Amino acid sequence: MAGIYIHIPFCKTKCHYCDFYKSTDFGSKIDFIAALKQEISQRKNEITPEQIESIYWGGGTPSILKIEEISEILNHLKNQFIISDLVENTLEANPDDLSIDFLKNLKQLGFNRLSIGTQSFHDHDLRSMNRRHKSDDAINSVKYAQEAGFENISIDLIYGLPNQSLEDWRKNIAIALSLNVQHISAYHLTYHEGTVFYEYLKSGKIKELPDELSLDQFKLLKKSLEDNGFEHYEISNFAKDGLYSRHNKAYWERKSYLGFGPSAHSFNQKTRRWNVSSLNKYLKAIAEEKPYWENEVLSFQDQYNDYIITSLRTKWGISLDYLQANFSADMVVHFENEANVFIQSGHIILNESQFNLSTEGLFISDKIMENLLYIEEL
Repeated sequence: MAGIYIHIPFCKTKCHYCDFYKSTDFGSKIDFIAALKQEISQRKNEITPEQIESIYWGGGTPSILKIEEISEILNHLKNQFIISDLVENTLEANPDDLSIDFLKNLKQLGFNRLSIGTQSFHDHDLRSMNRRHKSDDAINSVKYAQEAGFENISIDLIYGLPNQSLEDWRKNIAIALSLNVQHISAYHLTYHEGTVFYEYLKSGKIKELPDELSLDQFKLLKKSLEDNGFEHYEISNFAKDGLYSRHNKAYWERKSYLGFGPSAHSFNQKTRRWNVSSLNKYLKAIAEEKPYWENEVLSFQDQYNDYIITSLRTKWGISLDYLQANFSADMVVHFENEANVFIQSGHIILNESQFNLSTEGLFISDKIMENLLYIEEL
């Protein structure tokens, strides 16, 4: 399986929590589409000839594109790659972009999955995050998508927001469940350097939610969704009826993918590549036929660490058998020694030769991963 990621770097407004690369200047949108198509043509042979099983349109806000622009890019992809008849074609969308006509046109183009950035169903949360939609827009966008024939809809939610009560979070979950979506991605707020929320935190304008309350919100999320038929298959992701995000699952399984557009990443098991996080530099470099990317060859240590980071976050966990078959004895011993500490504390569960995070472990996964990584002593 191979996947394609397309980064659309435009947003009408910048959300206070978001650290993804984006621009609010739409003046170069036409030039961007031309450059994107050029990059796609230039790089079509970087992946071994095989069918593309997933296409994911992220950003930024892909739903700000006109249907004609989306169609132009999609047709170009079809001309350059072998696209599976069963491809998962996902568009990230802002709720207030999703009119009935737009959604019906997306469906006709072959899109079969939506990832809608609802984030919250409380208007005070949405205002604090500088989201441009209201709670009614979020609810209606899901209903419009269902009316247009979409049967695989994911919505995003954020918890751990400043001043977010457990009851507010409970109501968010209840509304999400009432919408009968197939997938929910729920992320704890992270204060990324360079974001407005980060500056607010440093200046004392807002305060982080206490860890105890954040953990209670996570436990409530997990129990509520699982009680309603959702499978918790990755730290932040829940799916009904096995409708995992096939594109993201391929990331966690370390399968090959190509990323197009400014800031997009690519991976082929042995190397990683990332495009420049600047639309102007991206456009200029493509026009001048100069490099607009950096890459790295993954060392044996990098490959081990990559396996730890991507696998532990999923319900499938880390396989001791896989470690023993693919990595050095020193790495396996290091893993077992470090993992045993978290087994004793109840943060990792060992089932035969599979290592999985417990509920408490999922909440502190970054710390656990940091300890499991292998850093060769010089």
